[in-house]
Amino acid sequence: MSLLVFQRLAEQRIQEAMKNGEFENLPGKGKPIQLEDLSNVPEELRLAYKVLKNAGFLPPEVELLREIKTVEDLLEHMEEEEHKVRQIRRLNYLIMKLNQIRRRPINFEKEQRYYEKIVERVEVFGSKKAKAKRLEALEEGKVPRVDFKRIEHQTVLTVMARLHARRS
Repeated sequence: MSLLVFQRLAEQRIQEAMKNGEFENLPGKGKPIQLEDLSNVPEELRLAYKVLKNAGFLPPEVELLREIKTVEDLLEHMEEEEHKVRQIRRLNYLIMKLNQIRRRPINFEKEQRYYEKIVERVEVFGSKKAKAKRLEALEEGKVPRVDFKRIEHQTVLTVMARLHARRS
């Protein structure tokens, strides 16, 4: 059987369905059809992409972009520096992972962020609350403990900011 036979059969069934009014109450009647632009996807992969999309699967790049956006939103609302530093490290890791997946020239890579912003916002001795607690402890005569973890974070941030400044 040739393809022409199938075309004639399909056309005949469509005409019968139209006569019987089977196309009258379809959902979306009178509205424009929303076609997806798959022109940038190779022809042999289009069906697979459509099946995966309909099943709710996303390409790894899109999943990473969503996760990056979530971490960025989280960072905007965080107040404690220690948590911010942890999230910045996570954000930079995700961006690095995204850049590796994309395999694009380095000048098109997504930039790792927040070095300058965090260095600007983080005070040398921590947050205002932490400063107030240290002052209270000093007034009470308590000997301050050295917070090596905080010093390490501040050193890392300073070094990262300097490296970033050199790259720019």
